[in-house]
Formats: sequence, structure tokens, C-alpha cells
Amino acid sequence: MEQTNEHQVTKKTNLSIIGIAGLAFCGVLVETSMNVTFPTLMRDFHQSLNAVQWVTTGYLLTVALTVVLAAFLQRRFKLHGLIVASSLAFITGGLLCALAPQLWMLLLGRLIQGISTGLAMPLLFFVIMQQIPFAMQGTYAGLGGMVIGLAPSLGPTYGGLVNQFINWRVIFWIVLPIGIIFGLIGIANIQQINQPIAIHFQFLQYLLVAIGFICLEMGLNSVGTSGFGSPVFYGNVIVALAALIMFGYLTSHRKHPLVNTNVFADPIYLPCLLLYFMVQFIQIGMTFLLPNCAQLTLHQNSFVAGLMLLLGALISALTGRLLDQSGIKKPLIFGALFTNLAVILMYAFSSHLSMWSLTIFYAVYMVGFGFLFNNVMTYGLQHLKPQLVGDGNALFSTLQQYAGSIGTACVSTILAITAAQMPHQSTVVQTAIGTKYSYVLFIIGALIMDVLIVDIWKQIGKEKYSFELLDQDK
Repeated sequence: MEQTNEHQVTKKTNLSIIGIAGLAFCGVLVETSMNVTFPTLMRDFHQSLNAVQWVTTGYLLTVALTVVLAAFLQRRFKLHGLIVASSLAFITGGLLCALAPQLWMLLLGRLIQGISTGLAMPLLFFVIMQQIPFAMQGTYAGLGGMVIGLAPSLGPTYGGLVNQFINWRVIFWIVLPIGIIFGLIGIANIQQINQPIAIHFQFLQYLLVAIGFICLEMGLNSVGTSGFGSPVFYGNVIVALAALIMFGYLTSHRKHPLVNTNVFADPIYLPCLLLYFMVQFIQIGMTFLLPNCAQLTLHQNSFVAGLMLLLGALISALTGRLLDQSGIKKPLIFGALFTNLAVILMYAFSSHLSMWSLTIFYAVYMVGFGFLFNNVMTYGLQHLKPQLVGDGNALFSTLQQYAGSIGTACVSTILAITAAQMPHQSTVVQTAIGTKYSYVLFIIGALIMDVLIVDIWKQIGKEKYSFELLDQDK
């Protein structure tokens, strides 16, 4: 990997990043836009909620399973070919979704669009880490991270508006030409730094990680109906763990693994990766929980329910540059402060729900999210050797998508269990209590984040101490 030391970036590099970021943004935007359309889809296609939810769950799984391939694809194929494939998948999937006469065609379209997003998202950060000067990577990653930070929160607002006043199919018709324009910009300007190398595809490794992801997702989704003691739950979890353990073994014993596990040799990379997962786990869980809470307990329509997330989305976009200006310590401090404050306030005021409290507390969380999310990923990748950045980036992007999938599954499971335990209560009461239990889950997640932040802080101290000893020896 080559990086320039100059503090300037070419026009073609900027345009390629804009194109890829825009294409990824469109994919992620549609992802959360569909969350507020479930009741409409159930009515239009005469299907149950369990069937309709795969519009989102299947999409997230497909993105995660595509992103796993990112490091292999970026080594094996030209970047131009990858952005072309992403653009074609976005167009094909969007047309299938917009024209779908039956649910299965809508699901197929979402899976194809998942491939598009799974190609575009890691490619965005790969280009940033490869073609942007080191001193400017935090700024660019922060701007590129708006794809991740803004789109999931803007999606419910956009989807609710279109679904409420027009039709859910228009969600795809509006985004489709925008995605095409960004795709063409990326195709016209993408530059190749390193030439592709001929490496074999590790099919068995990919099959194992696919089995692990899918079985774990199915196991969690079964808890709401079957319980934790069901063979459906623990059977899927056992298979998932066995598959992922075997995947880890094979990747550490092959010359050209699907993902190079040497990234974990760096003591800072792993806690950054896990912190990144937990921040996204809570954030996507909230984007699923809060609009449902607003509709079912506060009797708001889908547009208003989505709109309450907009303030937090806009705020999160303002904090990406801090890494370049002051290093990682301040983002860690501010991120921990705001995320912890938000989840504590949510739980404390859970018995006095209002649109204003949900909006403000989510905005507080998104301040912390903005400080942590993109900065932690950039810092973790900067600590890797240049030849491992592609693998490290692939893992960040994979866990980002899978965190959203697992976060949604856990929150929906809590709501389902709560409803099953109090069948004689109204939907309002069931949802209100389930929401409070979900806040407990978020508090636990925030505590895990605190532990990881302390670990990163300690590793930074050790690293600084090692450099001081090295200077003394010189």
C-alpha cells in the first residue's frame, strides 16, 4: 500500500470517494427506511411480521457476508470492477424491489442490494486508508463515516415520510437515480494503486463464517417464540459457535486466508474492533426500538416516529475531525461520557416517555456515537501494517453490519418475550415495559464499552512508554 506524505489529495481521489460514499449511503438509507413500512408490507403481501422482517434481517446478513470477502476481493480484482459490480447490484436490486408483486421478489431485491452495499462500504474506507495522507485520514474517515452515522438515522424519517404520504415502492424509485449518479462518479474516477494478485478463494472458510452468522441470527430470532430452552435456540448457537471456531482455526493455518488473523497481533486493534461493534449494536438497536415505541405507545405515525431520530443523526456528523486535531484520547473521553449519560437517562425516564425525551436522549447518544465510531475505526486501522489494512477494514465493516443485525434481533426478542409474559396487557403496556428492559441491555452494552475504552487507554500508555524507552536508548 502506498500513501503520499503531502497534505493534498487529487481531484480524482476526492471524486472517487464521493461516488463510493454516495452509493453506500443510498444502500444504508434504504435499509432503515424499510423498518417503518412493516405494517404496510404485511397488509400488502398478506404476510406475518416474522416473514416481513427478513426484508431487513436478510439484507443485513447479506451485507455482512459480502463484506467478509472485502479483503480478498480488493486483492484479487481491480477497484474499478468492484465499483461497477456494486453499482449494477444496486440498480438490479432496486428495480426488483420497486416492481415486486410478491414478497419473495422484494426479499430477492434486498439481498442483491445487500451485495452492493457490502462491496461499497469497505471499498470506501479502503480507498481512504490507501490514497489519503496519514495526517488527513481522520477527517476523511469522519466524513466517510457519515454514511454509517447519518443514513441509519435518516432512513426512518425518509421512509416514514414516503410511506405515509405516497407509497413504500417510491422509497426505491427516489433513491435509484441518486445511486446511479454516485456510481457513475465513482466508476469514472476510481484509481488503482496496487495491481491485483492471483490468489485462490477459500470456499470452506467462507462457508463456515456464513453458517456461523446465519445460525446465530436464527437462534436469536427464535427466542421470542421458543424461549432460551428450545433446541431451536441452543442448537443454532452450538452450530454457529462450532463453525466460527473452525473458521478461526483455518484462517490462522492457511497461507492465503479469507481474513488474515495477524491483525489481532496488534494490541490496540482488537479492543477498537470490539468497541466499534458495541457502539453500532446499541445505535441500530435504538433505531429499531425508538420508532416502534413512538408508534405503539405514543400513537405517532411512521413519519413522526422516524423524524425524532433526525436531530441525533445531524449531530453525529459534526465530530469526525477530532482525531486529526487532538489524537484518540479526547474522542474516547467524550464518547464514553455521552453514551453512558444517554442510556442512563433513557432508563431513568422510561416510565415517563415522551417524544421530546426520546428525541433528546437519542441525540445525546449520537454525540457519543460520533466521537467514538469513525475515530475508533480510523485509529485501529492506523495501527496495522500496510498489508493488513484491507483485512482490518473488512473486519470493521463486517462487524458493523452484523452488530446492527444482532442489535435488532436482541431488541425484538426482548419485546417478544415481554409480550408473551403478559398476554392480558395492552400493546401499549407491553411495548413500554419491553422498552424499559431494552434500556437495561443498552446499559450493559455501555459498561462493556467502558471496559474496552479503559483497555485502549492502557495500551496507548504502554505504547507511549515503549517509544520513550526507545528514545532513551538512542
